[in-house]
Amino acid sequence: MKIQKLCKTTLILGLLGALSACQYQTHQQTVTQQSLQLETQGSVTGIVDSIQVPGNNQILVASEHEGLALRQGNTLKASLRGAFKQVRLSALEEGQWLYAALEGSNDRVFVGTLDPSAAQLQPRFELSQTALLVDNLCLFADEANQTLSLFVSDGRGKAEQWLLRQQHQWLSTPKLLRSLSLPYDADSCAVDSGNGYLYISEPLGIWRYPARIEDNPSYYPVSLVAPYGNQSSQAVSLTTSPSGALFALLENGQEVLYWDAPDAANSWLPAQTLALENGKATMMSLSQSLNTDKATLSFTDDQQGQYATAHITLNSEVTAKSLVVVRPKAQSQPATQFGDAMDDPAIWVHPENPEASRVLGTHKKQGLEVYDLQGKLLQTFKDGRLNNVDLRDGFSWQGRTISIAAASKRDDDSLAFYGIEADGNVFRLGHAPSGLEEIYGLCMAIFEGSHYVFANNKAGLTYQYRVKASQDKLHAEKVRAIPLSSQPEGCVADDARGRLFIGEEDVGIWATSLNPADNSQPVAVAKVGEHLVDDVEGLALSFGDSPVLVVSSQGNNSYQLYEATPPYRHLAGFRVGLDGFKGLDGASETDGLALSTRLQTQDYPEGLLVLQDGRNRFPDQPQNFKFVSWRDVLEATELTQSQK
Repeated sequence: MKIQKLCKTTLILGLLGALSACQYQTHQQTVTQQSLQLETQGSVTGIVDSIQVPGNNQILVASEHEGLALRQGNTLKASLRGAFKQVRLSALEEGQWLYAALEGSNDRVFVGTLDPSAAQLQPRFELSQTALLVDNLCLFADEANQTLSLFVSDGRGKAEQWLLRQQHQWLSTPKLLRSLSLPYDADSCAVDSGNGYLYISEPLGIWRYPARIEDNPSYYPVSLVAPYGNQSSQAVSLTTSPSGALFALLENGQEVLYWDAPDAANSWLPAQTLALENGKATMMSLSQSLNTDKATLSFTDDQQGQYATAHITLNSEVTAKSLVVVRPKAQSQPATQFGDAMDDPAIWVHPENPEASRVLGTHKKQGLEVYDLQGKLLQTFKDGRLNNVDLRDGFSWQGRTISIAAASKRDDDSLAFYGIEADGNVFRLGHAPSGLEEIYGLCMAIFEGSHYVFANNKAGLTYQYRVKASQDKLHAEKVRAIPLSSQPEGCVADDARGRLFIGEEDVGIWATSLNPADNSQPVAVAKVGEHLVDDVEGLALSFGDSPVLVVSSQGNNSYQLYEATPPYRHLAGFRVGLDGFKGLDGASETDGLALSTRLQTQDYPEGLLVLQDGRNRFPDQPQNFKFVSWRDVLEATELTQSQK
């Protein structure tokens, strides 16, 4: 046994044993078998891989001797010279396909377009930027984010994801989205584009990874080789259907395992077995035309030099729901350290020059940071572990009117205060005790001419404080307590309507009055369920006659929009995706967010939405904040003019 394989087996042996025990206890092995009759399509010297063009009787063949060849029956329609050993297809436009092919003489990856009607193979890129000796590839056509990317791996534990197209446009050159670590002997991959899953086969089984760079980087076992699971031998080739079905060709070349859209909740359900009755295969791929449940499996037998097809009716249909995608305009400088660093932003609007406005952001390990609208770091206050921040204008201080910002400080459970001059300069005002244990979230409000701070803790308690300045000192008087049953964090105030919204992370959103004399029970606005996926994190509001409540639904990396007035109807949801042309990644695992529709500039004509980005990708960097145009959100979600 190779040393690397021995090390890998030693490290995960305990995990596999526990997983296999769970498997045998939960599911009895129920084997269903179906025969597949192969239809031999032809033979090619040195053939390694093949795939039928969907909706067409043409087959694209990869041969180490005859190159990349488009064949129709015994007729060669088009070809590219080279020693090709793998090919994959992805739909582009009507009747147009993208191909990615691995050329084996020096492990080059070629990307191009296929026009079946004109019988043309047109090269587009040669992926020369990767430092990997590529051994395997698969394509990811992400309809949710309108991107097309390519996974490549070297079979020795290293892989990369490269962006090729965005919003139906080619990038001028492929861009590296991320590097991945895979099992050492991973030798096949396939992508479920609808659900965003990357499947990897290696000697011990089949694993599922996230295909989208913003998703939680966790992985799950789909099937394990005996004795850890029920899989009889290693899978040497994987392929998926548009509906999410997974197929795995075993190394005996005569059995295909078929899972009908596996998911995290039922990864251990036994597979259906498809038996190849009149042939063997070393590679496999799937093609399927739109709006049909009929698919074609293409099989290649490199030992016999033959390629064949088999037809199958799929059990599942395409059901993946995708939210609209908005792309950021800019981003702040990243934190100086990796880890859970940045948390919550607030937006200060310059009274005369909107372009000179500021974004305040908490660094939860060390203090407060101040940025301009291009994301440049202007000021840093290393004042300790500040968690949430909010601000309000019109505060009287030392005979002049300034803006005041408040932040929750977790080092000593206090309220930290900052002033903002008319030119945007931020300075320290002071601090006050909160009286809370484990202070957490915070927001500000103005009610009947007074400035208030709302701060909460992990036990579910929110305190309301009236903030005053007296003899050049700040005072925060506790005037009210608002209890919830579990941990809140995000909150936001609608000053115009005297209403406070509080997010209870695992439960939903509540509304109550800003009036400190009102001790009525909070009213439910939205519950975790259909739209919100816990944790419920940051909250923000738009201004106007029909205000919109923006909520960070951290559990599924989305942002949900609600009417901020009764009956609090759900309006829409969206995600923030990457912009390959600008070199900006999207936003994910968002804690805090802030929205100002008073701020109107050329880049943000109807307002600015700032989001904490918990996973700063493209390339991998420490956390930061993403700046999004509110107009882009309104247009993408098709909200009406009255809701701006």
